[in-house]
Amino acid sequence: ACAALELILQRARQGVLLREGIRLVLAGQPNVGKSSLLNALAGAELAIVTPIPGTTRDTVRGTIQIEGIPIHVSDTAGLRETGDEVERHGVARTWLAIADADVVLFMHDLTRIAEPTYAENDSLLAAQIIDKLGRRALVLHVHNKVDALDHAPDVAGTLISAATGQGLEQLRRDILAGIGAQPSSEGVYIARTRHLLALRRAHEHLELARMQLAARAPVQELLA
Repeated sequence: ACAALELILQRARQGVLLREGIRLVLAGQPNVGKSSLLNALAGAELAIVTPIPGTTRDTVRGTIQIEGIPIHVSDTAGLRETGDEVERHGVARTWLAIADADVVLFMHDLTRIAEPTYAENDSLLAAQIIDKLGRRALVLHVHNKVDALDHAPDVAGTLISAATGQGLEQLRRDILAGIGAQPSSEGVYIARTRHLLALRRAHEHLELARMQLAARAPVQELLA
C-alpha cells in the first residue's frame, strides 16, 4: 500500500507543478546579471539592463515554461545596504519575494569573486537566505559571466553567461531536478495542492501503521 501511494504521490506532485507552476526568485547583489538572466530565460526584454548597480528598484515578473512546467520568475532589486529611499524599499520587497519563493536562484558575479568585500557580502547574503527559507524552498547557486573568464573556476553551482546563453540549458535541467519534476507528464494527476497534502498525510499514516506492526510482531492487528 505504501509503494502504491508513493507512486500516486509522485504523479500528483507532477500534476501540481503542471497546474500551478513554481515561484522562482532571482536574488543576489546589485549588477550580478539578474535582469539579464530573466530576459535570457524569457526570450524577451522584460527587465531593463544597464551596467549601473541598482537599476532594478522593484520586482519584475514574467512566466516561462520549462518542459511544460510554468515557472513564475521574479527579478528583484540587488541586496545591499543603501541610503537611497526608493532602492531601500526595493530591497525590502526582494526579501518578501524570497520568503514566498519555491526556488531561489542566488546569483554570483564571477568577475568579482576575488574582491574581498564582494565575496564576504555574497557569503553573508547566501547564509541569510538559506536561514530564512530553511528546508521549505530550494536555493540554487548560479555563477554568471563565465564568458568573461579565461577558464572555468572551481565553484559549487551552475556556471552560466546570461549574455551569451552559455549554461542556460544546464540551469533549466538543474531547476527541474531540484523541484523533482519528471521528464514526462504521462500518467500524472492534475491535482491541487490540498490533494497533495491529503496524500502526504495518508502516506504518513500508512508508514506509522507499518512501523507499529513491525514493532509488535508477531501480533496481528488491524490498524485503521
